[in-house]
Amino acid sequence: MSGNEIRRAHSGEIQEIMNLISKCVQVMQAGGSDQWDESYPNREVISGDIRNGTLFVCTDQGAIAGILVLDENQAEQYQDIEWLETQGPHLIMHRLAVHPEIQGKGIARRLIAFAEEFARSGGYSSIRLDTYAKNDKALRLYPSLGYLQRGEVRFPGRTADFPVFEKVLTEISER
Repeated sequence: MSGNEIRRAHSGEIQEIMNLISKCVQVMQAGGSDQWDESYPNREVISGDIRNGTLFVCTDQGAIAGILVLDENQAEQYQDIEWLETQGPHLIMHRLAVHPEIQGKGIARRLIAFAEEFARSGGYSSIRLDTYAKNDKALRLYPSLGYLQRGEVRFPGRTADFPVFEKVLTEISER
C-alpha cells in the first residue's frame, strides 16, 4: 500500500466519507449486523466530528480508505466498567471504518497505530473503545494489538452488546 497518509478530515470530504460509511453499512447489514444503519453514523454526527477536528482519514492513492474518530467522549455506560487505568486522561476511539473494497490491507491497523501514537504524544494514559458483539473482525483485531476486554455495555436500539476494550499506554503502578 503506497501513497497513503493519515490526517484530519476536511469539510469538503463529507460526501466521500458518507459514501464510505454507506458501503460499510451495506456490508454490515448483509452480514447480519445492525451495528450501524441509515441513522447512525449520520451526516450530522460526521459533520460534528469534522468540525471538532476529531475525525481522521487514511487515504490510499488519493481516496479515503478509512476513518477514525479520536476524542475524550466516553459513553455514560462506560462508568460501570472496571478499567485497568483509572488515572486519565483517556483517549476514546469511535467510528473506525475501512472501505469494504480495500479491507484486509492493514488500513485498520494503521489507523489504530496512529491513534496510539496520537495518544502517547498527547499524554493520554490509555485508549478505550467499544465494538459490536457481532463484529467478528474487530473482536479478533483489538486483542491481537494488545487491547484487553474489560466488560460489555448496551446501547439503545441494538440487538447485541458492545464489548469494551482498553489498552494502557503508561506503566500501571502497584495498586
